[in-house]
Amino acid sequence: MSRKILLLSPFPPQRDAVHGGSRAIAENAAELAVDNRLRILCLRGDDEPPTEDALANLCEGVEEIRRPGAAIGWERGRLWAHSLASGLPLWAGNWRVEAFRRAVGNVVETWKPDVVQFEFHVMAQYRDAVNKGRTVLVVHEPGAATAREQLRQGPWWLRGLRRREAGAWTRYETEALPGFDALVCFTPRDRDEMLAIAPGAEVAVIPPAYSAAGSSAAGSSSNQPVTNRLVVLFPGNFLHPPNVDAAMRLASRIFPAVLSSHPHATLHIVGQAPPPALVSLSSPRIVVTGRVPSMQPWLSGAAVVALPLSTGGGIRIKTIEALCAGKAMVGTALAAEGLDLRDGQEFVMADSDRGFADAISSLLTDPARRSTLEHNARAWGETFCRPGRVRAAFESLYQRLEAVRP
Repeated sequence: MSRKILLLSPFPPQRDAVHGGSRAIAENAAELAVDNRLRILCLRGDDEPPTEDALANLCEGVEEIRRPGAAIGWERGRLWAHSLASGLPLWAGNWRVEAFRRAVGNVVETWKPDVVQFEFHVMAQYRDAVNKGRTVLVVHEPGAATAREQLRQGPWWLRGLRRREAGAWTRYETEALPGFDALVCFTPRDRDEMLAIAPGAEVAVIPPAYSAAGSSAAGSSSNQPVTNRLVVLFPGNFLHPPNVDAAMRLASRIFPAVLSSHPHATLHIVGQAPPPALVSLSSPRIVVTGRVPSMQPWLSGAAVVALPLSTGGGIRIKTIEALCAGKAMVGTALAAEGLDLRDGQEFVMADSDRGFADAISSLLTDPARRSTLEHNARAWGETFCRPGRVRAAFESLYQRLEAVRP
């Protein structure tokens, strides 16, 4: 059955994006567009690239509404102050754009979608603009649960802000989540979090789509870093606090131990908006790049991908990307959550700093073991990326909603 689906996104979707959330939305949208009539309405910051052309061609329409305050400056400060005063989570306050709310209402009224699908919890604030069609909220990462984790682990000088954020996310999600016909999350742990907030809600666990064809890690020669089999990679968007915590841990506590046994090894920390504290750790052996055009060349040049994540929910697109690219990976249990990975087969699991350093050093020394992990990672990726998996799961969810409410 073909449906009219309006997809609301906090940023322009792109299947080759460095930002994992943008990629997850784009991959799911491409799957849904196969059997449905899809329109995308998204916010776009001044420093963000537009929606991918190939994805736009699959849709009946794509509309981008400017989101002011993307760059650091007075406008961003004003938005943060507004969030603090209103009690909203900072992210939700920064993404509150009345022009977008009006655009949602207009498309719903004129196009009359069967389903309005909200991507990321931050978009739940626009639920009141929808008075027709079924509503689905895809929670890529629970806000309150992640904020509580960061509060427990954060430095003392950030605890006041993080305590405020944890309370704001709890209020926000408690008010917003029960208003949707269905919730979608990526892992069983996140499902439990959603049901604790909205008991009795329809909650489906649907890991995001991912295109193996887009993860070859071939890259273009113009962007290709120097290939070195002693390269360790951490990819991430550093507007996301769990990535900052993991990268700081890797650069300041884990990688120095790797250098003691491999003095010529190099750590590449790649992704947009690295904070000054992370940039300050740059050295001849630690490269902090900032935003890059594509992650694929950096994956291609890495011997090991290291993901010492200790906070956050959802599924890590960076984990999927590394495995589908056939990379040897060392990660925490959290980095592998929801993906049915086997320690020692598709990746190496480590949680302590010492365990991480030993695992990375061992893989740098042992190319045969790296090769085995790479082979197993690619095989896993072929199964995870099978076409139609996500499309079938959403079709089943839509059918359940139609059976409950005509």
